Amino acid sequence: MRRGLSILALAALCGCVTTKDDTRLDESGKGDALSQEKSGRTCGPDGKGDIVLLDARTGGPVTCMSVTLTTEPMSCAVSADCPSDVLFRGYTNARGQVAVTQPFAGVRLVAVADGYDASYLPNARLQKDKLIEVELAPADGFWLKVLDGEGNYLPDVSIAFKQGDSTIAQLRTNVLANVFFSQRQPFAGDPVKVEADGFQSMTVAGVQDLGDDGHTLVLRR
Repeated sequence: MRRGLSILALAALCGCVTTKDDTRLDESGKGDALSQEKSGRTCGPDGKGDIVLLDARTGGPVTCMSVTLTTEPMSCAVSADCPSDVLFRGYTNARGQVAVTQPFAGVRLVAVADGYDASYLPNARLQKDKLIEVELAPADGFWLKVLDGEGNYLPDVSIAFKQGDSTIAQLRTNVLANVFFSQRQPFAGDPVKVEADGFQSMTVAGVQDLGDDGHTLVLRR
């Protein structure tokens, strides 16, 4: 079962990341120069890569998308103007993956793609045969990652959000345990009561009750 990770972010999406066993792409298959046209879209080279970008709304890979990946020191605050190194600039392939040529460890990985909020992965490390997953949420609206008390993802859970006697949203977590609100500030104003079958009800007074990143909802049984 997936476990949630502590991610640092401002109002942007944090990179919610796990790793999977995988075979690395051969060095000869890397680089923007090898990108190709597929189905009228520019895609990165075929094969397995080191990093996969996932659409946090659908859980599927972000395919044939222009993306820039940079690394910056963990000692630099996210809100600061941090020195950075470009790790990758180009297109994901048809599997949503990219391969990188330079190793990294103990750095903050930053992913930027059009139409999505920037994603931050702290203490990122490139490991052989490990595929790093980075979730990207749409730039519009507001998202939540839903975890249990032990930090495990809670997919396919129906949750009601209420203010007073009114239900402001009835949402179901997706495969990545995410829910999305169309409004940017659903937790502004009166406290919001959160109810889900099998879990204790809770009250969210504001984003300060949603983890260090302002996007984490913890349900307890």
